[in-house]
Amino acid sequence: MSKHLYRTLLIWATIVLAFVYVYPTVGWMLLSEESRAERLAKWQEEDDALARRRTGYWEELFVGIKRWAECDRNKVINMGLDLQGGIHMVIGFDINDLPEDVLAEYRENDFSDADIESTIQQIVLRQITLRINEFEAKEPIIQTLGSNQIQIQLPGEKNVQRAKNLITKTAQMNFHIVTGPDQARPIYEKIRDAFPEEFLPYVKTSSLRADVLTVTQENFDRVRRVLDQAAEQGVIPADKLVTFSQTPKPTDKNQDYELYVLDKTPIASGAGLTSANALQDQSNPPYWQILFSFNSASAADFAKATGDNIGKPMAIVLDGVVVSAPTIQDRIAGGRGQITGSFEAEEANDLAIALNSGSMVVPVREEFTRTVSASLGSDTVRSGVYASLAGIAIVALFMVAYYRGAGIISVVCLALNALMIIGAMAYFGMTLTLPGIAGLILTMGMAVDGNVLIFERIREEIKLGHTILTSVDSGFKRAAITIFDANLTTLIAAAVLMQFGTGPIEGFAITLSIGVITSVYTALIIGRALFDFSLSRHYMKKMAMLSIFRETPRVPFLQARYFAFAFSAVVIVIGMAMFAVRGMDNFGVDFQQGTNLMLHVDNPETVPVSSVREVLTSGGFSNPVVQETTSETGDAGNTFIIRVSDVTREALQSPETTGEAAFQTVADRIRTALAPLSAGQTVENVLLEDEQTVGPSVGAQLRWDALNAVFWALVFIIIYVWIRFELRYAVGAVVALLHDVLVAVGLFSLLGGQISMNVIAAVLTILGYSINDTIVVFDRVREDIQVHRGKGVKFIDILNGAINATLSRTLLTSLTTLFVVVVLALFGGSAINDFALVLLIGIVFGTYSSVFIASALVYLMQGKKDLGPAPRTRRTSKEDVSDVTEPAASRRPRRGEAKA
Repeated sequence: MSKHLYRTLLIWATIVLAFVYVYPTVGWMLLSEESRAERLAKWQEEDDALARRRTGYWEELFVGIKRWAECDRNKVINMGLDLQGGIHMVIGFDINDLPEDVLAEYRENDFSDADIESTIQQIVLRQITLRINEFEAKEPIIQTLGSNQIQIQLPGEKNVQRAKNLITKTAQMNFHIVTGPDQARPIYEKIRDAFPEEFLPYVKTSSLRADVLTVTQENFDRVRRVLDQAAEQGVIPADKLVTFSQTPKPTDKNQDYELYVLDKTPIASGAGLTSANALQDQSNPPYWQILFSFNSASAADFAKATGDNIGKPMAIVLDGVVVSAPTIQDRIAGGRGQITGSFEAEEANDLAIALNSGSMVVPVREEFTRTVSASLGSDTVRSGVYASLAGIAIVALFMVAYYRGAGIISVVCLALNALMIIGAMAYFGMTLTLPGIAGLILTMGMAVDGNVLIFERIREEIKLGHTILTSVDSGFKRAAITIFDANLTTLIAAAVLMQFGTGPIEGFAITLSIGVITSVYTALIIGRALFDFSLSRHYMKKMAMLSIFRETPRVPFLQARYFAFAFSAVVIVIGMAMFAVRGMDNFGVDFQQGTNLMLHVDNPETVPVSSVREVLTSGGFSNPVVQETTSETGDAGNTFIIRVSDVTREALQSPETTGEAAFQTVADRIRTALAPLSAGQTVENVLLEDEQTVGPSVGAQLRWDALNAVFWALVFIIIYVWIRFELRYAVGAVVALLHDVLVAVGLFSLLGGQISMNVIAAVLTILGYSINDTIVVFDRVREDIQVHRGKGVKFIDILNGAINATLSRTLLTSLTTLFVVVVLALFGGSAINDFALVLLIGIVFGTYSSVFIASALVYLMQGKKDLGPAPRTRRTSKEDVSDVTEPAASRRPRRGEAKA
């Protein structure tokens, strides 16, 4: 490694950097809940102390390093709702709180109250979704609940109050003229006379301005109640409005609220707002400001309004609170302005988010907030983690047993690859969910695949009689082209999914992109460095490896192409027919309307989430989502939130009645199923606290985004493979991809499974795996065409030869990936069985399609034409051509081959 100084420095720099970003996550996970709470409280006190004064660069750097050493929570990888749980909120609204003119317009158009509720519920759902998507919470669950509620689940425990404030903020911005002292004083006197004992004792004159009244924080609620009563009783004139300034910050010198008397009719509103951005206020550190801009029509109205009121103070009112009241110095043209005040960074950013999402169409209220456990269940998460680690350990042991010394290098590369992926996820502030883990599993398989490709190439060079040094050098060079092609194709698909997808689709794509880059880096850079180091120190004097085949096999795969086509057609037709027959039964609660219940199981002992899930599954509920929940104050345990896809009542024949049908609701069925878990083992011991119809957690927009992303991913795969190879190769690769997806979905439907987001994650994993496998075969075909051009070798023999030459690598990669998937299926827990099952089907048929479908389609599209020009590749020298000649064991003349 000393001969390659820059490479050595680069490797150590990336390892150290990855460790820096991984350390807080690992340290935080090892802390107890009590230690976490203590550190969070301590850091909050430190942040408050720092906010009261200016801090220099070196002090901030010192605090940052100290915080990192203490496992800074802001540097920790967040877990999604499926792995960690989080906050469960229910937000409600009342259509009677709509503006009178809006409500009247709905009713004039013959909208019933139910129609109005349904319409407003969808608008509020979109607005909350927009706000949450801009917030730091990744991959939340946002659903309609009942007729006038929205259910929200946010992963993690951070910034709960901030999330509440952002969601419930109305975000109505108006500009009002501040009434002068001559008009304000009589209004205050009227309030004083109407409430002599309740107003004057609790207000005082401002120390800065004699004409302004202030209210201490202790008296805020008292004075607000008086002002509300004064407005209701007509004491305050109908054309005026009395309101407060924003809440003082702990760092403000003045800790009192100010009272403002405003003209009730605003001179302008925020209806035409096009953008709002939070920036640090350089003139008033450490506070922030919000820059906003209007569209052209609103900009013209705003310019006219300010021009008509030059010299008057104008209050900027947000949700009924005056945030600032500057004096209009001149006509404000251009449609741009700024809101200044005592905004902290998070507050300013949240306000900008709320303004950009638009004013809430109706005021919303927080019905209740509870904490919930992981939707997969802590038992499943734990068993899933153990199963994944066990699977990866089996892969590592297999690589060492099969490749010996080279296997040890691959295990080191695999470990460093995992370290770098986790470090990158921490750097980008990602949230780890089951789809993300699917991406990790795929990248682990692709990382092993890169090493297998290199090792098999080295084996071929050694068989040609080359020295170990030459074999390693040639093996890396020849494998590099294939590794780049296969991984770049996957990276293009991931980039498209990232661009067009949202939510879990985007999370999967980001994880996959990171994994592809780190896999290539560890295989080609770190792997080569470790080989060079081992060879220079004579640790590796020979390359002892096991082999699946002593000789390169000569299986005529393509001669069985019509049988393969028929077999695939039968499987796809049967699977798709079952999918069509089942209809919406193919989809779980993630994709369709269901029932949401909160109930308590009366039992002095703890009832595990796994037990609840098992009895519900046994009772006929497919893939129920079960989360243990507690209130913020911490109530009794054994309270669960359950989501199922059932919404209909079941008719039961009652023996006590004369043939009349009795009905059992979803709640009744669930209570009956859970009764054995209660202390008395009766239905009465399962207490139903709430039951509502719940909308799909995956909205129509997300479903459309997912389909759109997959479509464009396929388009870009076609374009890239067309450029790198030829059009027929691109068509073969994409048809094989579609084949794998249809087979996986069809067989899953045939087995009675229901599609959830976990299944979607598995399908996306299949796409990445299958295209990687196919490109490896195509790359060998391209190479062999150049070698055999002009020698009279039939195209079908070249295709068969390429498949056979890569068969060992194909089986090894499939086997190592299957190790992890099979262990997940057997020991990962019932909640991820579907995920593992779809992956298992996809890997098996992905390998099958690369051999029997993709290459066969390329052959059929070639027809009986001459080979023509070789697929596009780099210019090959005579020396290169001689080196890519088929190994002695695999490229000697074969019987039955056509000869020139």
